[in-house]
Amino acid sequence: MFYQTDIRELQPGLTPFPADVFVPGQAWLAAHLLPLISVDLGILRPELAGTVATMLCPVEPYEGCLGEETEAHHNACIGTNWIAFELTTDNRMRFLGEEGYFLGSNVQDPELVEHIGEMRDSYERAKAYFQDHGRLASYSHFGEGGPNEQAYLDTLGGQISDGNWTETAPIPSAFELWLDPLMYERDQAADAENVRITRAGRPFFAVATVAGYNWCATGPDAIVMMYEPDSRTVLFSFDWT
Repeated sequence: MFYQTDIRELQPGLTPFPADVFVPGQAWLAAHLLPLISVDLGILRPELAGTVATMLCPVEPYEGCLGEETEAHHNACIGTNWIAFELTTDNRMRFLGEEGYFLGSNVQDPELVEHIGEMRDSYERAKAYFQDHGRLASYSHFGEGGPNEQAYLDTLGGQISDGNWTETAPIPSAFELWLDPLMYERDQAADAENVRITRAGRPFFAVATVAGYNWCATGPDAIVMMYEPDSRTVLFSFDWT
């Protein structure tokens, strides 16, 4: 099983700051989600070479969890702290919900407006640094003035790992989540399966995780990205503290 941590050197199949990642009919996604790095899934499974999914960072919330204030726009694939996409055959991301799921500019909360501005500005500064230096540097609230060079990804491949994201909010009904009830009561091998997520019985596999603040002013402590090949579903959840 392919598994790497602290990815600071790019390898073929990893593309930071990718362009044109959303389907044309959902260009509005760019107002809510920042494309961090695209991953050719052939790195993880050779039979998927050429299938490219993109790690995304939401620009909200200012506090709390993504989607917790927009329950009217939840559905079988989208819920509090969970977002899902269909990966098209030309490797575009199609959101399996509607724009109302995101608060975005429709809310006049000055703290949220300021937060979104900081997220977008720090992302653009990190992008410019990468273009100039070929490395990722964060202008994060958690640094000491920045820029601070960071890992592109905290993990790549491996097993789906446990975190507070598994219990923050129920998984949407299109998916099923299983947690090993004994995972905290016994020593486990490094490749032990502690978390299993399926869609129609077909399992997701771990793609990558990264802290939002590796790339932006702030963000989730972990963006958890998973993929189910038969339905071409890219599923995200988030650790927050």
